[in-house]
Amino acid sequence: MEDYGVELVIGKAERVQMAEGKTRGVVLEDGREIAADGVVLALGPWTKRFSILGSLFSVYGIKAHSIVLEPKERDRITPHALFLTYYPAQGGKPMDPEVYPRPTGEVYICGMSAQAEVPDDPGQITPIPDSINVLKRVAASVSSHLVEGEAVVKAEQACILPCSEDDVPIIGEVPGIKGCYVATGHSCWGILNGPATGAAMAELILDRHASIVDLSRFNPARFASVPKK
Repeated sequence: MEDYGVELVIGKAERVQMAEGKTRGVVLEDGREIAADGVVLALGPWTKRFSILGSLFSVYGIKAHSIVLEPKERDRITPHALFLTYYPAQGGKPMDPEVYPRPTGEVYICGMSAQAEVPDDPGQITPIPDSINVLKRVAASVSSHLVEGEAVVKAEQACILPCSEDDVPIIGEVPGIKGCYVATGHSCWGILNGPATGAAMAELILDRHASIVDLSRFNPARFASVPKK
């Protein structure tokens, strides 16, 4: 940070300051103003809280659950990720849980996703017990080393994923506001696509064109001509 003259400010952004169709900076909740001729809004499922974005497109939240297990016999778990179709014993729609062994010996299992309201505070995102129990049953059906008693549950958690109205990420300059950019709507693939998105945004801001990724499909301007319901 010292080498590149970077300052880290932790705070809650209230609005983007604009004048004559150009970005002038960001105003924080405590009244502080940060001057800037370029602002990137990477707000995840909270994107619609900013009126300048919510008026253009909709980003909704999908609540997904996960557990982390630590088997007693770590070396008995092979390093293979599993993408499953799971049919509940009590009936209902099939689900698509995923199992990821980690180099640490832990096993990460995720799934049980459904659309949900996005709370103001990320700390208010808590798992639904029934969804966690289903993931534990999935673990037990995958391996005898992941059943209760043979593995320790190290985490039971939930997160909210940002999804766009057309299921395509939204990356680019906000229409009509020079210097204001958005990067959101990656759903569960943000962990994979995040680095490429960051590199492309840096090019777009500095060079006015991204060469590492063709951003035309992700341009937020695609929503400008779509009437809102």
